Amino acid sequence: MEYRKWEKKDITTSLLGFGCMRFTMKDGKIEEEKAQALIDEAYAKGINYFDTAIVYLDGQSEPFLGKALHQYKRDTFYIASKYSLWNLENEEEISKAIDKQLANLQTEYIDFYLLHAMNKERIEKIKKFHILDYVKNWKKEGKIRNIGFSFHDDFSAFSELIDLYNWDFCQIQFNYMDKDIQQGMEGYQILVDREIPIIVMEPLKGGSLVNFNPNVAKKFKAYNQDSNTKWAFRWVGSMPGVKVILSGMNEMCQLKENIEIFNSFKTLSPEEKKIVDDVAKELKELVAVGCTQCQYCMPCPAGVNIPGNFKVINNHMMYKNNQDALWYYEYLEKKDADSTICIKCGECLSKCPQHIDIPTELESVTALIKEIRQQ
Repeated sequence: MEYRKWEKKDITTSLLGFGCMRFTMKDGKIEEEKAQALIDEAYAKGINYFDTAIVYLDGQSEPFLGKALHQYKRDTFYIASKYSLWNLENEEEISKAIDKQLANLQTEYIDFYLLHAMNKERIEKIKKFHILDYVKNWKKEGKIRNIGFSFHDDFSAFSELIDLYNWDFCQIQFNYMDKDIQQGMEGYQILVDREIPIIVMEPLKGGSLVNFNPNVAKKFKAYNQDSNTKWAFRWVGSMPGVKVILSGMNEMCQLKENIEIFNSFKTLSPEEKKIVDDVAKELKELVAVGCTQCQYCMPCPAGVNIPGNFKVINNHMMYKNNQDALWYYEYLEKKDADSTICIKCGECLSKCPQHIDIPTELESVTALIKEIRQQ
């Protein structure tokens, strides 16, 4: 397993981190036997960074992870969790949060504590409710050991946030397709210059970089037989400053593939970086909607499966497979979750980390399906 030493800190993390937001669910509950097997395999193969949040999987992720890791020596792994403040209404709620999370995780401390999914609105909440004062006090008390934030907004918000505190680390969305959105390369470089360790989420852009148009992917195949997944992970891991790359692995085959990649990890050569740049350029000409399937827009008040609808149009743009597009869209229709259900209330707009004009793009999905059905 590839490991990264954190400068100025006695911390060494596995480059591959386990994201605990995507465990499979059945009847509204985590399939614990399956998820436990994944955690056990990850730990056995050297993964030592496990990322969760109190809101993940309807509040089930933290308690499950605490139970799953409790059998192992506490100083052999790191837990990252988050303070999710978008539903915060009064300051009294804040002081109770950390003890609940520690109980969920069956631990006396959280190694990496993040202010969750920061954007302009939540920066104002940090100031209004003096949240950093609480978090700094928790660090003094030993309940958390490192303070950071995860980020979903534009560069101006990033610039304001980065100056609020002397952050111990930072988590950003980063992959070879997203160099020009959110904090972008400019924000990434600021983190490197300030020696703030970087945790990366969405290295595969919500799975979009695993399978895509074979006419584009052939550039990779012409060079070697590595998977698209491996190319994407290697691009991120080749960036100085990156200490952990998170992957939400909900199937054993995904976990084993990723472990194999990180067991023999190599940074990209200049020639390989040029190939990735060429692939990114061609893919950007194909993607219709920049949705990462993060689910922050959900639930929709009208019942629309927003990410599901965008998956229909993006997959069609990449593969041009009418049958697959219709099959999945008809599934959404049966669930009363298709694009025609949108009432244009706009509630989703402020929640989208990618700042997608969701109601307008849903109209594009409706138009695509209508066009396919008329053929």
